Amino acid sequence: MTQKMYFAGLGGSGIVGTLIIAGIALKNLQVSEGIGNLAIGGGVTIGIALGLLGAASVAMRVFR
Repeated sequence: MTQKMYFAGLGGSGIVGTLIIAGIALKNLQVSEGIGNLAIGGGVTIGIALGLLGAASVAMRVFR
């Protein structure tokens, strides 16, 4: 299953992109600024965590 979201010319797929685009949409449409900030922050945090896990995996393979 894949997530895709498009809003105001921006598009994203996967959990990170979907959270960030949803956060931007919530803030721009003035639905809930707090939840929008939470969604954007969560997307960025998950993206950083996945990037670090990927870098650790590559490092483990290289230094094996």
